Amino acid sequence: MAGILEKARIAVLSTAHSLMDKIIDMNSVGAVKQYIRDLEASLEDLEDALAAENGRVRTLERDAEQIKVQMEELNRNIDFILTDNKPENDSLATPLEARLIGLEQRLKTKHEELESARKTAQALGEAVATLRTKHQNMVEQVLRLEALDKATKAKESAAAAIKQAGRIAGAGQDVSIDAVEERMQRRADIADARFDRALGEMSDQVEKDAVIAQAKARLEERKARLQKSNP
Repeated sequence: MAGILEKARIAVLSTAHSLMDKIIDMNSVGAVKQYIRDLEASLEDLEDALAAENGRVRTLERDAEQIKVQMEELNRNIDFILTDNKPENDSLATPLEARLIGLEQRLKTKHEELESARKTAQALGEAVATLRTKHQNMVEQVLRLEALDKATKAKESAAAAIKQAGRIAGAGQDVSIDAVEERMQRRADIADARFDRALGEMSDQVEKDAVIAQAKARLEERKARLQKSNP
């Protein structure tokens, strides 16, 4: 059962990392929104997996503590038998010692499982924090993109309306209409430039997030090396 759960948690983590590495079409607000929806679904799965893994850690800790209590009781009983000044009773300690050996092996296995569960819980917790930050950033960025897109469309509609009004105003106003069109075109160009700048800022943020993730991974490797060299 533990093996199946471990594989499920690995699959959830893999999905989250794949989303982080996904190339987004920054020219499409719809694509960014879909990416946010994928982030939300993955974040929910990660949070569920983290809760389950934290629960597993607590269960393993409790099991290990119970085994320790049993071992302590066995040790007391064995010591009592061997020190009761009745050599004929010493044979009674043999099955207790055998049981103690079994409990020691079980405790070792529990500690190994507990260490693995703690590492998995830590990885899931870090992934949840990273994905939550990514989600918040993407929501803010898509709102800004939508605002820019609406502003551009409004300006385009205004430009079309002014051009139509100029034509209705009568003949001989071509020069004035051209001047209005030129001004509106400049406004549209400015809107395009702002939109492109927003996309650039989003791309820069994604690159920064990737660098932060890489830096965290390198720090973990450095910490492991330091711990290994300074036991």
